Amino acid sequence: MITTPARPAVRSDSAPPRRGVRRNALPAFSTIAAWMVYLYLVLPSLTVIPISFSQGYSFSSFSLKLYQQLFQSSGWMSSMANSAIIATIASSLAIVAGVPAAYAFSRGRFRGKSIAQLLVVCPLFVPVIVISLGIYFLGAKTGTLGSHSILVLAHSMYAMPFVVVMVLSGLRQVDPSLERAAYIMGASTVRIFFQIILPQLRISIIAGWVFSFLVSFDEVIIAWFISGPDTQTLPVRMYSSIMWDNTPEIAAVSTLLTALSLLICLVMIRVGGIKTVTPSL
Repeated sequence: MITTPARPAVRSDSAPPRRGVRRNALPAFSTIAAWMVYLYLVLPSLTVIPISFSQGYSFSSFSLKLYQQLFQSSGWMSSMANSAIIATIASSLAIVAGVPAAYAFSRGRFRGKSIAQLLVVCPLFVPVIVISLGIYFLGAKTGTLGSHSILVLAHSMYAMPFVVVMVLSGLRQVDPSLERAAYIMGASTVRIFFQIILPQLRISIIAGWVFSFLVSFDEVIIAWFISGPDTQTLPVRMYSSIMWDNTPEIAAVSTLLTALSLLICLVMIRVGGIKTVTPSL
């Protein structure tokens, strides 16, 4: 009688193959690398914050002297006010012009559509220094250099592409059958836009406005070219302080801007959790 040799029993607690170990280690490595990048980006802010609560450029004792000097300085406060006013108006204009433009690019069919879309998003690709020079020459020709109007128009033009991109992304989530149904029921294009499209784009419009506000508030190159003594924005004031004055109040300004950015991020997280409801005619 021929007998075959018995196979060795396979242990259930045997170690997994090395390939599986490498696959499981990849997410952990990616997480560690991401946290290292985050720390690298956050460390400069963490260095500035303690300095802002001291009396100079080195943290020796807790003090609010820099914040007191900041809020008592007419130059710093006027720059903050200019940046807030210009950013608010510019972002609102970018929304007013960008939302209809994005809707036309998404739903419209007309000649020159690709060229028009390219011209609208052109500031995303053209170097800012080139845009600044063009606006400077235009302001010199029209005599509007140093005025609030040219700053608002320039910042709204610079921020409008971000609004268009965000609204276009939101329009991809809108069901076109709702618009067709509204057309069949006799609704006009204006009514469809305001009662069907806009309510569903609420989150995209809010995100576009906030992003445009931050872009305008932080913009320094265009404002450096066309702003005047009475229209100096906060980023221009900060750059001038670093280059010429070297005052320690800039640490307090940087801390306030960091806190503002963090607050806006928290608000956007909260707003992003709101569910949009499809409206009815």
